Amino acid sequence: MKTFLFNWIIPRSLRSKDVRISTVRAQYGRIGGWVSIIVNIFLFVAKLIVGLLINSIALIADSIHSLSDVSTSIIVIIGYRISEKPADREHPFGHQRAEYVATLIIAVLLTVAGVEFIRSAVLRLHNPGITTVTYGVLLFIFLTVVVKAWLGELAKYIGKLIDSQMLRADALHHYTDSISSILVLLAIGGSKLGYAFLDGVGGILVGIMLIWLGIRIAKEAANSLMGKPPTSELVHKIQQICHSVDNVINSHDIVVHSYGNQIFISGHVEVDQKESSIIAHDIGDAVEQALTREIGAYCTVHVDPVDIDSEDVKLANDIVRKMVSESSDIRDYHDLRLVRKPNHHLLIFDLVPEEQTYKNCDEFKKCRQLKDALRRAFPDYEIMINIDPMYTFN
Repeated sequence: MKTFLFNWIIPRSLRSKDVRISTVRAQYGRIGGWVSIIVNIFLFVAKLIVGLLINSIALIADSIHSLSDVSTSIIVIIGYRISEKPADREHPFGHQRAEYVATLIIAVLLTVAGVEFIRSAVLRLHNPGITTVTYGVLLFIFLTVVVKAWLGELAKYIGKLIDSQMLRADALHHYTDSISSILVLLAIGGSKLGYAFLDGVGGILVGIMLIWLGIRIAKEAANSLMGKPPTSELVHKIQQICHSVDNVINSHDIVVHSYGNQIFISGHVEVDQKESSIIAHDIGDAVEQALTREIGAYCTVHVDPVDIDSEDVKLANDIVRKMVSESSDIRDYHDLRLVRKPNHHLLIFDLVPEEQTYKNCDEFKKCRQLKDALRRAFPDYEIMINIDPMYTFN
């Protein structure tokens, strides 16, 4: 159904292209921006004329809201124009984080507009008054609700297609416009029944909605700029891809950086230490190729050799696994290995606490208890337990 509603807007030549390519994403984004500009200019003019004719502050505020949508759509177009620029010496990871900056600007504009609407509506509460409202006016406002809902679905459709936070924010904006128009409809309808103060109330509610939307979008954009974690779904998909490669025993220490839809992944995979270095290298390459093929990411994979036959390793794993399963403070562990040198034996592994606020084992009571248990079982070994940092996923 959505394909039928929206594909006629998208050129046939564009539909067959890979949306992960920055220039293709930008073309999709600009289409959404230009459609929004054209529709919102029409809505602004129509709402303003009707609002002036019936002397409705709520409808005039809603018309300015539609005009502000034009400015946000221009920002969307500019954002995509910048984001599609290729990497250069000053920006080796490309320019796709321009989408986050553009989204943040949109959020600020919405918040400022909301404050202004509330100010105007409060003044109207002290001086209410709407001329005669016809059912034709009410029908007109209802049609604007339908149009804005359609714009929201279009932005959501393209945003999902190209995985764009900026267009998802724009879709949320359009949906809020629909709700604000519904509030205007109720306000003017109430005024028609003799409750003139509802016009000012409707304007205040529109302003509050704009401020709420601006704060929500700003928070999301700021989190992306500062480096929010990958979704659990993406981490799970990365793990599945790693484990689908032959001879991979486990994966851990996954790190993900995002620049728009451009993703950079690093991680560790465990392989049997009996494999030759050449085969281990080939396994790492196969994991990198699979991640690039399935996710479209630039990947770096480190290979950890593990001993799956040693009785000492099995004993150490049993001890650690038992304590991890019994503790609510430890999520997991990985990369356990025994290093035997002529004058030094080492048992080493990484621990993943539930609350990743610890920098080392000495700060974590359960880790110290685990180290003591291993010392009793392996008195000739130095026990080294590393705490995984918060930016790694396992």
